[in-house]
Amino acid sequence: MAKIKKFNIVRVVTRDIITDAFQGLRNFFGLRLRGYESVLDKHIKLMTREMELKYDVKWFRLIVNPLTNGSAMIILYGEGIER
Repeated sequence: MAKIKKFNIVRVVTRDIITDAFQGLRNFFGLRLRGYESVLDKHIKLMTREMELKYDVKWFRLIVNPLTNGSAMIILYGEGIER
């Protein structure tokens, strides 16, 4: 019988200084920060793919924590049976 294991995958992502300046201007006017959204979306997809390849997932949670200007920590954790 396979044993359920706890797992976590963590990534810290950031953008470059030019994108940060442009996104700061968009933020000032209350617009969507598409540059940051695309970076987060890309890494979340990579992390969920990694999770699905390694585990038969029972449940998982995703947390995005802002760190400093232009960077964020993405945490994916849960339980599953290791493949």
